[in-house]
Amino acid sequence: MREDYVLKKIKQLLTERGWTLYRLAKQSGISYSTLNNTFHRNNVPSISTLLHVCEGFGMTMAEFFDEGATMITQLADTDQQLLMDFHNLQRDDKRLVAAYMQGLLKSSAEPDLEDDAQNPT
Repeated sequence: MREDYVLKKIKQLLTERGWTLYRLAKQSGISYSTLNNTFHRNNVPSISTLLHVCEGFGMTMAEFFDEGATMITQLADTDQQLLMDFHNLQRDDKRLVAAYMQGLLKSSAEPDLEDDAQNPT
């Protein structure tokens, strides 16, 4: 893997999402000056910084380095779109969506209490 892969990949992800470096800084919790200096000096970010960048993009490091996009192409088209939409959300909105999904999953796993009340055994 080439040394410039990481910075090129970050730039690609920024472009795909229509994000600025400033938005990535906000999403990842990394200062804008740190990210800006990384790009201007053409430095490869540390593992810790890259982990925060990945979190900001809403992806794992495995997804970041998945050059052939084999992970996402194994999903159905609707699932791929859902993931792309989720990745484009702000961090707080992602938390809301995740909480909503967890609530849906819990409610579908619980027995329907109204049916139990109408049909006592």
